[in-house]
Amino acid sequence: MDIDAGKAIVAANCTGCHTLDGRGKTPKIPNLAAQPAEYLVEAMNAYRNETRHHAALQDLISGFTPADISNVAGFFASLPPVQPEPEQAVGSSAYSRGAKVAAACIDCHGERGFSKTPGVPSLAGQHPAYLIVATQEYANGSRGHAEKEAMLSGLGDLDIEKMAMYFAAQMPELRDPPPFGDVEAGEPLTAICGGCHGANGMGEDPLVPNLAGQEPTYLVNAIKAYRDHQRGHEGMITDQADEEIENIAAFYSVQAAGSASDAGEPTEEVIAKCERCHGQAGGQSSMVVPSLKGQKQDYLLRVMQEYRDGERGSPMMHKMSAGYSDELLQEIAAHYASH
Repeated sequence: MDIDAGKAIVAANCTGCHTLDGRGKTPKIPNLAAQPAEYLVEAMNAYRNETRHHAALQDLISGFTPADISNVAGFFASLPPVQPEPEQAVGSSAYSRGAKVAAACIDCHGERGFSKTPGVPSLAGQHPAYLIVATQEYANGSRGHAEKEAMLSGLGDLDIEKMAMYFAAQMPELRDPPPFGDVEAGEPLTAICGGCHGANGMGEDPLVPNLAGQEPTYLVNAIKAYRDHQRGHEGMITDQADEEIENIAAFYSVQAAGSASDAGEPTEEVIAKCERCHGQAGGQSSMVVPSLKGQKQDYLLRVMQEYRDGERGSPMMHKMSAGYSDELLQEIAAHYASH
């Protein structure tokens, strides 16, 4: 590889999209600096052979000789990694913007929406559609909670949607049994609840809240309010005694719950899978694969969506990412872009 020759080729042909320090000029153009040379050679040959589809790159690289491709790859591989841009480190995805809106809620609802305060509901892992409707009702006053109405008054519908998607993507923690109620006695009492709320409190109806992992005192208060007609809901008529309600709440509170916006797999576990091939922090690997470390967040998100949706030709990547939500992919992209 002739690095100087590669630099000359890049300066003459590639600077419309990539800077000479290997940075992509827009959020959706990848950084090439410090990418493995073997990977870059393989990628450019795929464009030249039209097994990768991008009209401009196919036309450009069709004129490169094998030596040109090797030299260009060697030049980009020799560059130091591109430092993350400020907006990448903070995160510009809908998920990250949702996290900013959600920050106003954590004083009451707990870190990542997992409540440890008796009587305050958890939002983590809740159905996003349910959260959106409930938050809009608080914001417009139809739920009759003046403090929340005032707190939410400045949020638009898009802010509420982003916040809901953030909380929905969170993985609730596993709770210890509460100091009241009998978990085993509560299980058979939930049989009628399961028709709407699903087995173990994880339902499929997006407008019915998940109860698994919910804060137990909140559950007790809510069920009693329905029983005593302090809350109105035709389908929530119940005549259970206080002891039975505490048993039901105890049972639901200790059930394992997952993120409502993906297959239930924690982000950390998905990232660990990525690093089997892409190396620690996505930047070191003995395989011919791209470095993810410090890559453009929007570019990573787009590529992962294309693999998931079968628009990029990698059966393995499609199989690995099938079922992952946009929110989970945004979280992964933000993780690698921030390194």
